[in-house]
Amino acid sequence: MTAPHDIEFDQVAPPEQRRKAARAVATLATDAEDCAQLLAMLGLTAADGLSKGRPARKRRAA
Repeated sequence: MTAPHDIEFDQVAPPEQRRKAARAVATLATDAEDCAQLLAMLGLTAADGLSKGRPARKRRAA
């Protein structure tokens, strides 16, 4: 039996909150492996950080 606080993040968080959380993790992670581990701990994936329905911003050439 699970405790009430053991509900996974994806069962209670709206998509926009999941997107913001995934982006915050990606910003603060030290590298790709760290990011993947932190996302997994939160029940998130890299895809959760992608904007849906919005066009991607173009990057400026360096």
